[in-house]
Amino acid sequence: YPLERAEIATIYDETRLLSRLVVDLRELAQAEAGQLKLRLGPVDVAALLAQTVDSFALLAQDSQISLELDAPSGLPPALADPDRLAQVLRNLLANALRHAASGGHVQVRARPEAGGLRISVIDDGPGIPAADLPHVFDRFWRGDRARSRDGGGSGLGLAITRRLVEAQGGVIGVESQNGRGTEFWFTLGVGEGK
Repeated sequence: YPLERAEIATIYDETRLLSRLVVDLRELAQAEAGQLKLRLGPVDVAALLAQTVDSFALLAQDSQISLELDAPSGLPPALADPDRLAQVLRNLLANALRHAASGGHVQVRARPEAGGLRISVIDDGPGIPAADLPHVFDRFWRGDRARSRDGGGSGLGLAITRRLVEAQGGVIGVESQNGRGTEFWFTLGVGEGK
């Protein structure tokens, strides 16, 4: 049958979604098997945070969301893979902007903490119900059951994020109150690396 332009566009979009799902699954499998290649070394966290926040500034502005970076000067370098750290930040920031209401606020914060760094992405969105909190890092889990895969991703982003943080020797967590916003945070060690 001859295809119309709209049908071709739909097939193309579905192919892109499936391709992204395959990439996500492969990356998650590698992380879970401890086979991710990491380039651990000292990373200027303040600079990486500023660059990442800047790359989301237009999206935040278009969504009428205030986006703020709170990172004091003189932060020690994190012992991390800069590309994987940027991936973690992009995922957490994209999620925060997706869940913040129009006119809302998202903050990215970094602080020294007990021999390491704690980095947080905080939104003032609807929050996560307490019963859902233990599942947010599970693969394919979705808090909003009505959300479609087209607009909400594959349900693998936070599972991959957790594995990337853990592969770099960090810990990740979430704090939220239903109706009062959410804070996703993770820790990384500091140092010069090898």
